[in-house]
Amino acid sequence: MDSFGPNIEVADIGPSLDQFLSPQGDTLILLPNRLERQQLDFSLESLKVMDRWLKDIHTINRLQAETGRAGEALISDGRGDNSVMFAGLYLGEVIRANSDLSWQWERFDHFIAANPYFVEHYGLDAGLDSFVLVGPQGVATPINTALKRVLFGKEESLHFIGSLLVDPVDLQAAVSGQIFYGLTDIQ
Repeated sequence: MDSFGPNIEVADIGPSLDQFLSPQGDTLILLPNRLERQQLDFSLESLKVMDRWLKDIHTINRLQAETGRAGEALISDGRGDNSVMFAGLYLGEVIRANSDLSWQWERFDHFIAANPYFVEHYGLDAGLDSFVLVGPQGVATPINTALKRVLFGKEESLHFIGSLLVDPVDLQAAVSGQIFYGLTDIQ
């Protein structure tokens, strides 16, 4: 697979996912024997499969941390980055496939150039976030969500984020609510 560098385009996402999902994808990712590919049908439920796989990668990383080798499996040969990229692109495609909202992929650098006010939040360096999802209610970073799942474990969930982003949010209700959980004592 070509690396996700400055020349990759949105049109490359589908073929890249096809390659990851093919039998040859085993050589591209970490722990391929722990990923139940036959269950990856682009449903919201399939994100639980991805969560379990990324949890296993997280566990390996944590075990290595105890021996002073944290991150070695993640960065040794590109398969860690590929795993995160694959999971993030898959999450984004699940959101797009299951939402009535019009979510569209955009290259990170193009998005930042067109929306410079997001530099304060996202910075100028895409890192692994080569692409963002842009929709009528904002921007999402599925690749970053996958990275956080690997780094932080169960506190991050592709299934949760996917379920959250497929449905429209009542923005008026969200900003006009009187009770903010955990913040009711703040004056």
